[in-house]
Amino acid sequence: AATRNATDTLTPPLSFIDCHAMEETISILRLVFVFAFYVVASSALSISGKAGGAGLNSRRDFLSAAGASGLIIPRFSPTAAAVSSDGVAYRPVAVVGASGRTGALCVASCLKRGIPVRALTRSGEWHPPASDAEDASSSLYTINDKLLSIQQCDAHDPTALETGVEGCRGVIFAASASKKGGKANEIDNEAAVAAGRACIAKGVPRYIVISSTAVTRPKSLGYKFTNVYQNIMGEKRSGELGVMNSYKESTTSSYTIIRPGGLEEPKRNTVLGPSALELSQGDALAGIISRADLAEVAVEAALAQSRNLQDTSFELYYTDGAQPCEGRFKSLLQSGEVSRLHGDTYEALFRGLNRDGEYFMPA
Repeated sequence: AATRNATDTLTPPLSFIDCHAMEETISILRLVFVFAFYVVASSALSISGKAGGAGLNSRRDFLSAAGASGLIIPRFSPTAAAVSSDGVAYRPVAVVGASGRTGALCVASCLKRGIPVRALTRSGEWHPPASDAEDASSSLYTINDKLLSIQQCDAHDPTALETGVEGCRGVIFAASASKKGGKANEIDNEAAVAAGRACIAKGVPRYIVISSTAVTRPKSLGYKFTNVYQNIMGEKRSGELGVMNSYKESTTSSYTIIRPGGLEEPKRNTVLGPSALELSQGDALAGIISRADLAEVAVEAALAQSRNLQDTSFELYYTDGAQPCEGRFKSLLQSGEVSRLHGDTYEALFRGLNRDGEYFMPA
């Protein structure tokens, strides 16, 4: 495979064809063929009418006349056409760590959109996330068995990860260290890298990693406070670097690393949407974000075809809570050296992103 560098332009493969546009093309083709049938069949009918006075009295007569003229009648279906282009829009999104609080919301976000989703969990079980407004036994989400598949997948096992992500259009890595799931070096580092390599091996176009703000800022309070637990910030950063290195040679798959600010819950674990969000790059600014909004952004990134999201990292938080992750970065809130991205839609929100290595990284 050709090596990509910071100046390469990544041309999306055929599998990235927008299926809505494809369906419109198919509809136009149908009309063209129907018109062709009419013209050729009428001609055939005219010939046969001169010979024997036969008339075009039924749909069967019409098709017979067209067939007699040598015209082959093709059958089109949007699904068949999409499959011929690798069927990306009909393939599921897989969520590694789907039983966790953020992972469960990622699964629910896919179901809400009517998108096939594969919940990859250690136990092989998945439960919908509970609504903040109701108790833990209830949920705002309805499980659609036609869209949802649940698969046992041990994030420690590279072979299981390859099996879990095979045939997917995108993968979201939402797993993190826990008492039952594994230590930080095993999950936030090694498993994150292994899942990315599995995506490359199986030709999965998009890989989304949920990391954390301040992972490159060991002097920040956020890093120091969080890193007390199993050196988790250091392991997350090692995982990021492992993913970046793995994708250097890939020309068919791309990654996006999302660095959310402090996860505010449960009092605000609702979706406020893109207009409330801010993205930045350079790991200098931070803030707070709900798991619900984080899940929405992760799913949108997994589905997106934009080059802006390919092989990039960004910070995510609410605009009204933006702050420097270290005091020395306070001037960056106003200076414009670090782009603060906003938008009323997710597409607009992502538009100003740059690939890793192509944006300002404060020292």
